Amino acid sequence: MKKLFVSLVTLAAVGALGFGATRAFFSDTETSTGNTFQAGGLDLKVDSECHYFQNNEAIGCDGFGTWGEADLVPGIHKFFNFTDIKPGDYGEDTLSLHVVGNDAWGRLVIGDFQDSDNTCPEPEEEAEGEPCGTEGELGENLLVSVWLDQGISVGFGGKPSPQGGDAGEGDNIRQTQEPFLIAETTLDQLPSTIDLTQELADYRQSISATCDFYDPDGDGQTGGPGYCQGLATDGRLVGSVTYYFAIAWELPASVGNEVQTDSVGFDLAFEVEQTRNNPTPFEI
Repeated sequence: MKKLFVSLVTLAAVGALGFGATRAFFSDTETSTGNTFQAGGLDLKVDSECHYFQNNEAIGCDGFGTWGEADLVPGIHKFFNFTDIKPGDYGEDTLSLHVVGNDAWGRLVIGDFQDSDNTCPEPEEEAEGEPCGTEGELGENLLVSVWLDQGISVGFGGKPSPQGGDAGEGDNIRQTQEPFLIAETTLDQLPSTIDLTQELADYRQSISATCDFYDPDGDGQTGGPGYCQGLATDGRLVGSVTYYFAIAWELPASVGNEVQTDSVGFDLAFEVEQTRNNPTPFEI
């Protein structure tokens, strides 16, 4: 009996071992590796080309107003830094905006406007008919205008290249069809904010008959150089598109001694915000 019991125990153990060694259930494993969340980017670059004319001759801008694509450094990058303008002088600055990373809403904010009389030479007092005060007269006499320097064809297809382009784009000269963002006015009458988004949207709407053909979905991307590139129906600045804007100024020859030694100063700030999930940009 004892031998029989031992044999049975041994048999059971061997049987259990055999069952464990031969099991084969259906199975499957699905593995996802390297999962990541990464925030997108939004960066604005600005470049500038300055022009200055005396006696209708281009003399250039000495040490300011012209630089390549860059992040602006306050006090270093100045579009305008004229210290001795006279009646009859005029100039223009063509600047370009490059939105890197994503589409963006955009605006230009003009701040810290100062119109100063500075010193008061005798000819200025005689011209004004009264003693000089603290507020100058240059701002009310200096003419300015702002336009979209898009060139001959509508939109921003890029300057001439083997792939195409527009010879008039960013050329510092206003073509007849280039729209004004600010029609000629005096410097002191400029708005504190130019809503680039609204301006671009309004312009796109005004030429919808053309752009709806080249850009039917209205996203401002026409697949390369061509009509309506960068002109989205909602006015966004389309990433990777270079937008050219021109700012022209003139101190008319008819202006007299009332502006002697006067000066105006102001800040220009270009601001962008993401378009996605942001239907009301720049609201606090």
